[in-house]
Amino acid sequence: MARKVEHMENRYIENENRRKRQREMKKRVVKRRIMLFAGILLAIIIVLSVMVISQTRSNAEDAQERKVKEEKFQKQQDEEIALKEQLNNLNNKEYIEKVARDDYYLSNDGEVIFKLPEEKKKEGK
Repeated sequence: MARKVEHMENRYIENENRRKRQREMKKRVVKRRIMLFAGILLAIIIVLSVMVISQTRSNAEDAQERKVKEEKFQKQQDEEIALKEQLNNLNNKEYIEKVARDDYYLSNDGEVIFKLPEEKKKEGK
């Protein structure tokens, strides 16, 4: 025994069906808007992530480059100090006399230079 169901056609039913369709349309629109917003948000997150990663790499490279340049600068400062010391020594008369005596065996008037065997051992070391 199958019963037939008849659909009533009156204003109330039509209004309810119309409201139901409107609610479904609103739900679809809201879902689409949420999906669009989620897509835009995801795209922004991806772009920002890429930027953070590239900045991190750039900062690491810059830090390495800075370290190398600081080491080079320190070596140049040490070299500058050594050169200033050498310049001061070359302007010092006593130092020049010592170098002339030790390296070139020069002497003042009336002096005789003797090289002792111990000095040879020290020079060999």
